[in-house]
Amino acid sequence: MKFLIALKNTKAESKNILEIGCKIAEGFSADLTICFVGKKSKALIEGDVNLARQSLAEWNIYHPGLEVLEWAFNILKEKGIAPDTEFDVQNMVEDKEWIRMVLPKTTDYQIRLVLREGELLSELNKEVKHGEFDIAILGAPKRKRMTHKIAQFLDTSIFFVKNFKPSWEYKILLCVDDSRATKRAVILSTQISKQFNAEVIALTVSKTSFFGKGYRNAHSWAERYLKRVGIPFNSKLLNGNPVDVFVQEAGEDHIIIMGKDKGNEVIKFAFGSKPIHTAQRANCPVLMVN
Repeated sequence: MKFLIALKNTKAESKNILEIGCKIAEGFSADLTICFVGKKSKALIEGDVNLARQSLAEWNIYHPGLEVLEWAFNILKEKGIAPDTEFDVQNMVEDKEWIRMVLPKTTDYQIRLVLREGELLSELNKEVKHGEFDIAILGAPKRKRMTHKIAQFLDTSIFFVKNFKPSWEYKILLCVDDSRATKRAVILSTQISKQFNAEVIALTVSKTSFFGKGYRNAHSWAERYLKRVGIPFNSKLLNGNPVDVFVQEAGEDHIIIMGKDKGNEVIKFAFGSKPIHTAQRANCPVLMVN
């Protein structure tokens, strides 16, 4: 598998994104790309220099993206994931749209560092298309509209990291319905549960007291799968507004895992969807599975 971690600064929030991303990637033995997307620097916009390793080294240009990538590199080195060497901009390879560093393997999976410049969603989509990533891991945007845009238009599974506390003991809130992505969400939840040593709560919510055949079958399948792979779990069938229930049940100490809705794109753009509204309102990490 291939995971993409998007970082925006060297603050505690980004460290938490890196921590949870590395932990999940380790569970899947996934190749890992650390990506910084920033605005085009003034020098680049004015055409004074190129985004090239030689220019960056010769002109000694300060670039916030390089600072973030070097910071991430040093954290990975402390974890034994990156090689025990110094970060060297000369090792970065340039392209028209990015510069990239492929680190020598110190584990079973490959680590890459990438710097892109431009609009966040557009550049992340280019990187996802280029790298064919299974999951993109990034901080939850502060603006709900941006969460909506990323959730709808980033074409991969998305892990929004919100209020993550590395020292906390998390549970997995697995939201089960009859959507096509639910089975994949169930399967991914088992590996994440093992990494966090976390109990899974399989939750299906109906707006009424009646649970349709699709919901009942999906919930039964999830229970059978979790039991078969030996994951400790509890099962809940609740009534109410699904998003309200998801957010309330999750609180701050769960990781929500749910299928990414493949419904009508026009309706989703105008009104959102259960996964989008959940990602916007939740006070904990949310994984939306493609």
